[in-house]
Amino acid sequence: MPEGGLDRISLARVREELKPIVFLTSGTRGDVQPVAALARGLQDSGHAVRVAAPPAFRDIVESQSVPFTPLEGNPSDLLTTPGSQSALTFNNSPLQGIQSALGYLKAAQPVYAQMLRNAWSASQDASALVIGLPTIWGTSIAEKLGIACIGAFLQPVTSTSEFPSPLLPSTLKLGRAYNQLTYWLISQAVYLPWRRTINQWRRDSLGLGPLPLFHDHFAKMDAVLYGFSEKVVAYPKDWNDKKFITGYWSLPADSYSPTFELKSFIENNDKPFFFGFGSPGMHEPMTLIKLLMTTIEKTNIRAVISLPKDFDVAAQNKNIFIQKENIPHNWLFPRMAGIIHHGGAGTTAEALKAGVPSFITPLAVDQFFWGEKVYQLGVSPRAVPQRELTVEKLVNALNEMKNETMKENAKKLGEELRTEDGVANAVRALETVLETGAG
Repeated sequence: MPEGGLDRISLARVREELKPIVFLTSGTRGDVQPVAALARGLQDSGHAVRVAAPPAFRDIVESQSVPFTPLEGNPSDLLTTPGSQSALTFNNSPLQGIQSALGYLKAAQPVYAQMLRNAWSASQDASALVIGLPTIWGTSIAEKLGIACIGAFLQPVTSTSEFPSPLLPSTLKLGRAYNQLTYWLISQAVYLPWRRTINQWRRDSLGLGPLPLFHDHFAKMDAVLYGFSEKVVAYPKDWNDKKFITGYWSLPADSYSPTFELKSFIENNDKPFFFGFGSPGMHEPMTLIKLLMTTIEKTNIRAVISLPKDFDVAAQNKNIFIQKENIPHNWLFPRMAGIIHHGGAGTTAEALKAGVPSFITPLAVDQFFWGEKVYQLGVSPRAVPQRELTVEKLVNALNEMKNETMKENAKKLGEELRTEDGVANAVRALETVLETGAG
C-alpha cells in the first residue's frame, strides 16, 4: 500500500476483492433510511458493503451509491389493511386487537419464509452481518457462516433495569425487576410467532438444528450499535462495552427541490405545522383526518398534512397543504413551526434535529417510549395516544408548542444533535469490533 493511503482506483479494486459487510434490513422507510446512511458511511471509509432490503427501498439505498440486493418478502407490508385495524396496535377492544394480530401472523408466515430464503442467498459471501429489528433472525445466518453479527437498532433493545423495553406499547413503571423482565418478554414476542418458520428454514436452507422453545436473538449478537443520541437516551449503567450509542444515522442533506406550490405555501405566511402519522398507519384514518381539519380551522394555524397516496382528500382551507409526495424530513421539518407525528424512531430523530417542538400521538410499540422521552426533554407536550386524541387535546398541545420556553428548548437540543456525527461514530465502533474480534 503506498504511503499516505489508497488512491481512488486502488481503493475501488480493494473493495471489489473484499467480502462485503452485508446489511439485512426490512420493515418501513423509517427502518431502511438510517441503515442506508450507515452503509454509505462504511463504504466511504473503504469497506465493501451491500444492503439487502425489500425492492420498494431500492431507490433509497442506490441514491447513496451503495450496492443493493432485493430482499423479496416484507411482512411489514401486511401490517395495515385498508378498512381494518392496523395489526399489532390493539387500538380498539382487546378482542379486535387479538383477531387483527392473529390474522396478520397467519398471512405473514409465507412472506416471512420467502424473506428468510432470500436473505440467505444474499448473505453467503458476507464477511460480517449488520441486522436490525425486522431482520433479527440474521443471527442464524451468522451462526452458519461463522461470522460476526452486529445489531443496528433505532431503539434500546438491550436489557436494562433502568427503564422497560421501548418495544412494549406502554409507559407503565413497576420497578427495576419488572423493567428487566419486559426485555425477556419482548425477545420471546419477536421470536415465538415465527419459531416454526425459522426452524424449518434453519433445517432446509442452513443445515442447522432447531432453536429451543425459548430463544433470545438479541443475546446472540456480538455487538450492538444504537442510532440515537445520549442526549435523548442516557447510556444505561448496566450495559457492557459492546453496546454503542453513536448518535442519529441520517442521510446527507440532499438537493431536494420543492414544487412551486409547496415552496409558495411555506414561504408566504407564518410557518406551518406538520402533521404526519407514518407506519403502521392511522387509527380510524378518516376520523383522524376530520379531527385535524376541525382543529386547524378552529386554531387558524397553517398546516402541511402528509397522507398516504391512496387517500383522496382535498383541502378546501387555504391554510392546508396536502402532501402526497415523499419530502425529505431533513428539508421539511426545519421549515415548520412544529411537528405532530406518530413517534416512530426515524421521524422522532428528524423532528428533534430540526430544532422545533414536537407532539407525539403514539399508536404502537416504541412510539410510546419516544413520546415519553421528548416530553421529559421539555421539547413536547405530553403524548396523547391516537385513540384518545380529541380536538380539545390537540388544540391544547398546539398552544403548548407555541410556548417560548419549549421553542427555545427544542432549538437548543436541535443544535446540539446536529453537531453529532452518528454515522462516523458508528463506523468507528463497528471497525473496533471487527478489528478486535467479536464475541
